[in-house]
Amino acid sequence: MSGVGRDPYAFAPRRRPALTCPGGTPARETAAGRSRRGVCELFVDALRYPVRDRPRLDGTVKCLVSVLLVGVLARIAGALWPDVAFVLPAALAVVPIVAFFGLLAGVLAGEGFPALLSRTSARLAGRLLGVTVVYLLPPAVTVAAVGYVTGTGILPATIEGVTVATLATVALLITVVCGYLLPAAAVVAVTEGLRAGLRRTALRGTSRGAYFLAWVGAAVLVVLAWSVLATTAARSAAALVGLGWFAYAHVAAAALVAEGVGRTRVW
Repeated sequence: MSGVGRDPYAFAPRRRPALTCPGGTPARETAAGRSRRGVCELFVDALRYPVRDRPRLDGTVKCLVSVLLVGVLARIAGALWPDVAFVLPAALAVVPIVAFFGLLAGVLAGEGFPALLSRTSARLAGRLLGVTVVYLLPPAVTVAAVGYVTGTGILPATIEGVTVATLATVALLITVVCGYLLPAAAVVAVTEGLRAGLRRTALRGTSRGAYFLAWVGAAVLVVLAWSVLATTAARSAAALVGLGWFAYAHVAAAALVAEGVGRTRVW
């Protein structure tokens, strides 16, 4: 992307000492051993990314502050509901949400955390939000439709005879497929533009093992983050810990996805 250089702290290749036999003779490392070590480094580097150095730690703290502001404004809006005054804190919450997406987008792009409330941050946030909406809209509509059919017990004539279990399975498959493709599209969108992220070519590397492993790790982090947040949301002290984990997990997941997509590209 023009105007912003690549993060100098991002996943630098490490020089490894050569393996030696007991007598001091260099030994050959098997391909399986190199693969296992590469996978381990992929996950370890991602988990260290949010706190490895001062710039990254500062960026992670900014993510935490953004999440905290969203949480506070959401509670205020909930307390004011159904009074029309709830619109004000709800509208104000858009600012930290955009800031949070901009910070994560910088990590996905491999450029590090951008400056808050800057043109770069806003542009990255817009691209990430845009591709996220496009990829999450189909599963959201499908789940809502299945929920409506399940709740009302009314099946349209076009799908009469189809069981609720079948509809639920279809909804699950659509959700998993869109969720699997979204990170790859998001990385391309934040680096090359929203249109590029929505093209089929943005999904080229999704069949590679490196992307699959990165996606699994990122999915685990994100699911755990939302689970902890949902569990601790009603408790003040625990909610702070949950929000801290939420920010850390999303930054680590973004770094993991960025590296996984990077390993699938042929330069």
